[in-house]
Amino acid sequence: NYDKKELEKKITNKDTNRYILRTLMEQGIKVGDYIGKTIVFAKNKKHANLLDSLFNELYPQYKGKLAAVIYSDIKDKSILIEKFKNEDFPRVAISVDLLDTGIDVPEIVNLVFAKPVYSKVKFWQMIGRGTRTCRDLFGPGEDKQHFLIFDYLGNFEFFREHQEGLPGA
Repeated sequence: NYDKKELEKKITNKDTNRYILRTLMEQGIKVGDYIGKTIVFAKNKKHANLLDSLFNELYPQYKGKLAAVIYSDIKDKSILIEKFKNEDFPRVAISVDLLDTGIDVPEIVNLVFAKPVYSKVKFWQMIGRGTRTCRDLFGPGEDKQHFLIFDYLGNFEFFREHQEGLPGA
């Protein structure tokens, strides 16, 4: 468990967030020449915007087309979600709650937990975003066999200690 101020410092620390993004880009599953479809679960809108800004700072060669912020206040969120689901770009969706549950994108191969989760049900729903099967993802006859989870805030450890999560979370 984090103290609220301690957690906010950790989440908004630019060096921590650069590390998260570099690790994704260096160790994440790639599909073709690019990082595979990825959801980055951000803590809040400020955090999502920071991650997007840092992503574009670290990877200017993608000219802002590889990653997109998707949360409730984004004007064209439904268009961005459709592009994420059905087109090659964006490949990295930086989301605040909007993509945690109820989205079916079989091509997702990377999940980045950049926020704490306290609800066991929500945690497993978030993991479920990566469990969809996907035929021929890596080429003819090369189906999706696995996906990666990057857990930067100890969610797995938390649920080992609090198997039912926290009430009301």
